[in-house]
Order: sequence, then structure tokens, then C-alpha cells
Amino acid sequence: MDVNRHPGDSVKGPEDRFSGDVWLWPRIGATANAEVRNVLFTPGARSAWHRHPAGQVLHITEGVGVVQSRGGERQEVRAGDTVVCHPGEEHWHGAGPGTFMTHIAVTDGPTEWKERVTDEEYRN
Repeated sequence: MDVNRHPGDSVKGPEDRFSGDVWLWPRIGATANAEVRNVLFTPGARSAWHRHPAGQVLHITEGVGVVQSRGGERQEVRAGDTVVCHPGEEHWHGAGPGTFMTHIAVTDGPTEWKERVTDEEYRN
């Protein structure tokens, strides 16, 4: 068993991967296949389109957010909700327009980043 102590200071998410202010904590845990990270999105902030070849699980811990898979409908998520992004599914996620949103992300394998989500995509 490993006990992971406080992971250290958060860092601002890179502008080519996020719109708005997004804060990433250092990895808070890992297994042989998966990484666990805590992420804070400020109101209106969101990730770029991206995909995970082996999938991703997002557990919303605070606030209200939005998620969308490519070709799917934009959906609201709230604290306590869990989102399962299937292997290879292009998607984005972020905070609602008037609220912060924090989630724990469990990601298996690399992230393939795509283009940024436009304001129009975010609103619709």
C-alpha cells in the first residue's frame, strides 16, 4: 500500500489544451495503467476536444459542469455525477458559465489533444 501525501501546488492548465482558467494538481495517484488527477475549472473554462484511447472516468466533486462527446448533446453534470468517456471517444468537459467545477479524472493511457472548443460549441 502507498499513502500519497498532499501532491503539491497546482499549476495552470496550458492554453493550447484549455480555454479559461483551469488548475491541475500534480498526479494524486496512479496504478500500472491509470493516472488520477484533481482538476478545477473556473466559470466558463473548459478543455479542448480530446480523446483517450483507453477511456477516462470523471467524478464531479464540486459545482456544476458541462460535458459533450463529438456529435452528441451538451449535458450538464453536478457534484456526485460520474462521467464515463469510452475508449477513443472525442469529448470535452468544463465548468458551467456561472460556477466553478472540480472533478477527479482517472485516465488510462495518453491523451490525444484536438482543437479548442469554440464559444458557440460551449453555449450549445
